[in-house]
Amino acid sequence: MIKLCYIFMDNIGNYQTKKFSKNRRVLAETYDFFLKKHYMTGYIEIDVTKGKSLIKKYELENGLKLSFTSWIVKSLSKIIEKYPRFNSFRKGRNKIIVFEDIDIIIMVEREVNNKMVPIAHSVRKSQHKKLVDISNEVRETQIKKVTEKEQLLDQDNKAKYFNLLPKFLRKLLMKRYVYNPFTIKKNGGLIVITSVGMFTDIPGWISGFGGLTTINIAIGGIKKKLAKIDGKIEERDILHMTISFDHDLIDGAPATRFTQEFVDLLRDATLLEDIF
Repeated sequence: MIKLCYIFMDNIGNYQTKKFSKNRRVLAETYDFFLKKHYMTGYIEIDVTKGKSLIKKYELENGLKLSFTSWIVKSLSKIIEKYPRFNSFRKGRNKIIVFEDIDIIIMVEREVNNKMVPIAHSVRKSQHKKLVDISNEVRETQIKKVTEKEQLLDQDNKAKYFNLLPKFLRKLLMKRYVYNPFTIKKNGGLIVITSVGMFTDIPGWISGFGGLTTINIAIGGIKKKLAKIDGKIEERDILHMTISFDHDLIDGAPATRFTQEFVDLLRDATLLEDIF
């Protein structure tokens, strides 16, 4: 028996045992709540050739480069104005809270300890902001100095105390947080856009990743593809996007109409045309 165990361990090779931090354990517990949302997810392709061209044109004429993400944000906000239900959150078993202001969370790259890291930023009341204003907000956030609280999350007193609580108490508190529409709204909003494509040149979709919000959008890479335009074969810039909706709040038919109008708005680059 001892000999068999020795042979088995010998086949494993060298390895190290490292500590699984308290913060990682808390994150894992949070992800458990992510899985409880009933999301329906679509994987779509969007022709952004015209949009990229207009962004380049604006830069040449004005000396300012518009944020690609800000264009996505404003386009999404425009469609949500038409479909208020998509800016709602379930409260308890029999209530739905529909918010007027459309706050959209995006990930912005900022420098921390000489490294570029993604930090969440909420574009508040996006329905009242112009595309250029959102772009300026994104650019200002990118160069803004990271506060000590943002940089040293592991040393935040509340986080430390929270980690010391027994697991059942942590889960109880998290449950009160993740199912409270007003807390979710206060801390960023009901819609999140993560631009995974800005960290890689690899084209493709990002798999549905769950979450706490009503709409989750993952922007993947852009790939050159051939497409038939007005009877001619042309090379086009195709954006890969994953979009997920909370199925408890949104049915398939309205989600399909919402997505189609969103895709059309981006393909036609209407909001970019309006700034000239």
